[in-house]
Amino acid sequence: MRLVTNQELNEHREPGCLAVLTDRKYLHVGNSCIKRTLRRHEWISSRVSPPSTFPQRWKNDAAILQYLATHTNIPVPRLQCVFEDDGAFYHCTELVEGVTMDSLSEGDKKVVIQELLQHVTTLKSLRSDTPGVPGVREAGGKAAPSLLCAPERISNLHWKPNSCWQPRGSVRGDFVFCHNDLAQHNVIVDRDTLKIKAIIDWEFGGFWPEWFERPYWQRPGSSCALEGEEDDTQRCRDWLVSYCDEVVMPYLPTLHEKLGIPIRDDRGLTYGLPDSQRRETTSISEDGAESTSRDLGQNTY
Repeated sequence: MRLVTNQELNEHREPGCLAVLTDRKYLHVGNSCIKRTLRRHEWISSRVSPPSTFPQRWKNDAAILQYLATHTNIPVPRLQCVFEDDGAFYHCTELVEGVTMDSLSEGDKKVVIQELLQHVTTLKSLRSDTPGVPGVREAGGKAAPSLLCAPERISNLHWKPNSCWQPRGSVRGDFVFCHNDLAQHNVIVDRDTLKIKAIIDWEFGGFWPEWFERPYWQRPGSSCALEGEEDDTQRCRDWLVSYCDEVVMPYLPTLHEKLGIPIRDDRGLTYGLPDSQRRETTSISEDGAESTSRDLGQNTY
């Protein structure tokens, strides 16, 4: 059976669904802005899997929203909930009305940047002698291990796409609070007053070395080095490897897998079986070559 394309998924998305990407969905339901990971049967490719780090990234985002709302005046969306359901992870916040900064004229952007710099100064005033994300908790309220999620300029399909990073207990230093994806598309603005309504997408945030934060808000585009800009990718990777332990994140189990009930999808992939009986799938290794799940030494579904 032919796999559907991302365009086809968007053309036939359900009511309330704003967009379907290759690894997540965005929905607007009532006064809620919801994003969720795709379940395995929604993946558009059986050969390249979405990163398995999204649940941890969104747990970090949720903890950071609560932390900043308590300790600063930085405008952030109000967190409603995060939860797991049948192999998908949900992140829900109150909807923030406005436009993204990258849609403004250059003159209006200069006005917004003046306020944004005040919030950046506030972030730099938040300091810790250890790296990590404050306030991350398990579903029952128990404190969870602090796992850093590397910004996408550092971790991508060709380097540790399914890994988070646990700072070693011996690491001490002067760490500041970073957003690590503070680009214009993550700043929501009131079009009339040009006041910032919310800064969003904090999933790569936390206490990091100060130099991890790059001023990507100064120009439109993604949070990675463009031509002529300093590329600090290797420096950041070296820091993670030197001061953190790599934690390969598993994919969320579906209800069938939790119950041990095998189910076969239209692509011939079988779920709900023990690891030893699962059909091997392929993913992208660090050097860009395809490898089987057995080669990678981790569970790929």
